This record gives sequence, structure tokens and C-alpha cells, in this order.
Amino acid sequence: MTNLELAWALAEMGDLLELKGEEPFKVRAYHRAARSLENLEEEAAGLYARGALEEIPGVGKNLAKKIAELLTTGRSTFLENLRREVPPGLREMLAIPGLGSRSVRQIYQGLGLTTLAELEAAAREKRIRTLPGMGSKTELAILRGLDMLKEAQEQVPLGVARPLALLFKDQLLAVPGVEQVAIAGSVRRGKEMVGDIDLVAAVQPGHRVTDVMTRHPQVKEVLAMEPDHLALRTNLGVKIEIIMVRPEDFAATLFYATGSRAHRRALLRLAASRGLGVADLGLATSRWLAEEEEMLAGGEEKDHPGPYPPLEAPGTLATILQPGNGAVTAADAIFYRRLALPYIVPELREDRGEIAAALRGELPRLVTIEDIRADLHMHSRYSDGVETIAGMAAAARERGYSYIAITDHSHSLVVARGLSVEQLKAQREEIARLNKELEGITILAGIEVDILADGRLDYEDEILREFDLVIASIHSGFRQEGEQIMARLEAALRHPWVDILGHLTGRMLGRRRPYAVDVTRVIELAAETGTILEINASPDRLDLNDAAVRLAKEHGVPIAINTDAHDPHRLADMEYGILTARRGWLEPADVVNTWELDRLLARLKRNRAQFHR
Repeated sequence: MTNLELAWALAEMGDLLELKGEEPFKVRAYHRAARSLENLEEEAAGLYARGALEEIPGVGKNLAKKIAELLTTGRSTFLENLRREVPPGLREMLAIPGLGSRSVRQIYQGLGLTTLAELEAAAREKRIRTLPGMGSKTELAILRGLDMLKEAQEQVPLGVARPLALLFKDQLLAVPGVEQVAIAGSVRRGKEMVGDIDLVAAVQPGHRVTDVMTRHPQVKEVLAMEPDHLALRTNLGVKIEIIMVRPEDFAATLFYATGSRAHRRALLRLAASRGLGVADLGLATSRWLAEEEEMLAGGEEKDHPGPYPPLEAPGTLATILQPGNGAVTAADAIFYRRLALPYIVPELREDRGEIAAALRGELPRLVTIEDIRADLHMHSRYSDGVETIAGMAAAARERGYSYIAITDHSHSLVVARGLSVEQLKAQREEIARLNKELEGITILAGIEVDILADGRLDYEDEILREFDLVIASIHSGFRQEGEQIMARLEAALRHPWVDILGHLTGRMLGRRRPYAVDVTRVIELAAETGTILEINASPDRLDLNDAAVRLAKEHGVPIAINTDAHDPHRLADMEYGILTARRGWLEPADVVNTWELDRLLARLKRNRAQFHR
């Protein structure tokens, strides 16, 4: 057994012990030892031969015996007994994204659920949210994960694919003979829906990628197995493609596998227009690029020949390595450098004008996670969140934010425990107190007010004017005709106290289609009324999408990237919003929560004279 396989076995022991309700220190011991094995430079088999297993960090006499049994017999009596003791349905629940062993045990102990069917029924009946620390988003994630378990979907949301890609990337690096691994394909480009996960691995002769990864605990099926290519399907039905290349071929293959095909071929045509082939670009080692060049030379896509302007002078180092766009560390930067182009980040590689912008020296300095100063859409225990306002503020401060907005639901949204007028008063008083007590962060008293079916807002103007910030969103009446939906949205956009329009289309990726909304018309109205539009960074939504974001930028409409977090962990979803923003060509100045607080407050409708009544 390799170190990685040993780590999987110990991690499973820890998960099963936690499902049984064993002491936390014991569970942590197994997980700590599993992490040590994953990061161990020397194979544990060699340590065992020297009698030195206890030199592994976190491995004592007891764990050393279990590792020795695995190494000598390929099995573990302890693990087999645990598998018999824990209901199989609980182990199956661990395959659902976002459900760890602690959550599964809480569900088991709190509701007595032991099967996936029981779990689905409880989620649909809204019983999961009655458990401490869980809410409506947990129920939604469970239902989405169960749908994926039932049938392999052609595409899955980026929020499912990206964590899985990161997991497999890190674990591939622990396989003997693997030097370097990178995520490629649509996951690297940050597309909202992903057909498969592409990984490129630089390997040495004698590597054990195929031998190890086909036994991965999350692999359900081996789809293809070749010397340089391995295709797997996970328990969730997600397809994973692993391309194995020599280290010297890594950069070329990463460029090829990242795509998109349209971007890649446009660059090859640009090279050809200058008399350059993949060999001249230093990328001939990629057999895939060579094959693609031959297809283009053979006349494929004759209707897209260019032309491209001549290159008058080679790009300078300053233009090639644009600050903030990651070119310095990107393995595939060489391709652009050989064309004397500034580096084009993966999020822009869709053949939507990025090459022409690069030729003109006009690529945007895209927004990054480091630019974000605030999150303006989050929920607390006052409505359907699971954390206190103080807890959300502390988590935001740890992320380096200088201000936040607490935007709990308005009273008509009963399912989300919307706030009454009395609760609003208590909440504002608590926020005022916390702003006096807390250092390093300011809390804005906001609200996510429901846009009702007749276009009215859920609170009277006298109440809305008391908030620091108002987000207006549709949460019901999704099946109305387009004219009715648009009338509701226009009323909100023209309202003097609505600052931000939340999750514009109401879609849930892979689960619910957008309602009948004319996105272009909404963007035009937002430009006219000075309303901020939201990228809802929850990976279930990513709403606005990248195309709408770019259109909003062209109309001069400012964007807020918000997580809609209902617990502190979901603040990390900001990364998904950033990816969407970058795909929409947004720069820091386009995003209001990169601004200083004073600038944001001055920009809100309530602080602009033309909107005062």
C-alpha cells in the first residue's frame, strides 16, 4: 500500500469512529495521522521495514500496529469491524458534498435517519433545519447531492466539481512518481457548470497513478485506462480525466487541457498568421496541440481565418506579466510569451475578445479575492441563519473585511423566519451595540426585502428608510409571466430605498431554471436608476452569470459580489463570485465591495440627493 492508500484507510476509520460517537480526541488522532501519511516524503513501507512507523507525526504504538497490518496483509480487521458496526446508509451519506461525518452523526442522532431515502424525505419536509447549525441551504445541498447520486448528470455545478478537483489534485501529488499536478478544463476557467474534471500530472517513469487512483474510495467506475490517460467516475457521477505527461510536456499540455477550444484555436490561427507553428512556440511536445494544428492546417474552420494585425514589436516584460493576473507562476504563460502577448488568465479564455484586447494592450486588471473589503449580503439567527451577528462579524474580520451588511429576510418570507417590525428594532439595537464594542469592522444594518407578487416591497417606506442598505429580491411567484416578473423588478429598481437587486434570475444551478426575466432590460434599468446588481456567489446560484456581468460592466452598472452566507463557513463562497466576476471582465473599481466604506455609503441611493423624497 502507498502512503495515500494508507491515509484513506485511516481517514475512513476516523470518519466511522465519529459516526459511532467516539471521543473527539480519538477521531482527531486518526485524521491527523492520515494527513501525516499524505504528506510523508518517504513511503511508510520503508519505515515499517526499519521498525520506524512511530516516527511518523501523530502515529503511536496503536496506530503503528494498524498501519503494519495494512502494509503486510492489504486489509484491516479494525476497519472491517467498524464497517459492520456503522449502518451502511450513514457511510453512503458521506458521499454527499458538504456532509462530513460530524454532520451525518448529528442527523443520525437528532432524527434517527439511517438511509438515503429517509434523509431525502427529511430534507424535503424541512426537518434538517431543525438541527443545531443546519439550515435551508444544508437541505438544498443534500437534495442536490442525492439527485447526483441517483443518476450521473452530464454537468454539475462548479461548487461540486471544484472541491472534488482540489481534493484529487492534492491526493495525486501524494502518489509516488508524481512531480506536479494542475487543474485544467472548465474548472480552471471557472465555468458555472462543469462536464468533467480535467487534471494534468507531470510524472516520472514507473509512477503509480493508475494503480493508486483506480482504488480511490470515491471512485465508482474506471471508464478508460491508457498509459497517459485515466478516466474515472466518482460516486457522485462526476467524471475525472487525468492526463499523465513527462515533466517537460507539462506546460504545453496544461495550456491544451485548459481550453477553451475556441480560444486555443484562435491563438493557433494567430500564430499561423505570423508563420509560427506549435514547434516555434515551444509547445510541440504536446501531441494534442500538434494534432490540432494539423486539423487547422487541413482546412478546418476555414470561416475563421483571422486576420490579425501584425506585431510591430515584442511585448515588454511589464505587459507580459500583468500584475494581478497570475502570469508569474502560471506554467502555461510561455505560450503567450512566445507570441509576445500579455498573459491571458484562464477565466478569459473563451474567444470573446480577449485576444484582440491582448493585442491592443487592453486586458483588464481583473478583480481578485484580495481586493474584497466586505460582504453585503448575509443572514444571522434573526432569520434563517445559524450564527449570531457577532459570530458573522468575527468570521468576516478574520477574512480581512473592514465592513459587512447583515441582511436578514423580511417578514413575508415565513419559511425563512422573516423579521417582524419588533425584531427589526431589536436587531438594529444589537448592531448599534456591537459597532461600539467591536474593533476593526463595521456592521451595516441591512435587510433583504421580498419583492411581492404585485410589485410592492415587504415593508413600508417608513421602515425601509431606517436601514443602512436594502437588497430587494424575488423569493416567490417564479411562474409568473415575463411581463409580471419584469413589472416587479422594475418597481424595485425604481424604488428610492432599494440599493441592490439580489440574485436577479432566481435560478438554482442544476435544480431550478431562471424565471422569465429580460436581463438586458434589467441592466438598462439599473444603469438608469443607479441600482447596484449582485453576483450572488453561492455556488448554487452564481447569479448574475458571466455574460450578464460583462453586459452590466459595459452599461456602467456597479456590481456587488455577495455570498448570501447563512453561516460563517459560507463566507468562503466569495471565491466563486470572484471567478464569475473575472469571467465577466470586472476590475476592482467595478465592484462596490472593493471600495472604502465611505465611498460605498455615498454611492447608495439613500445618500444621493436625487433619490431623497
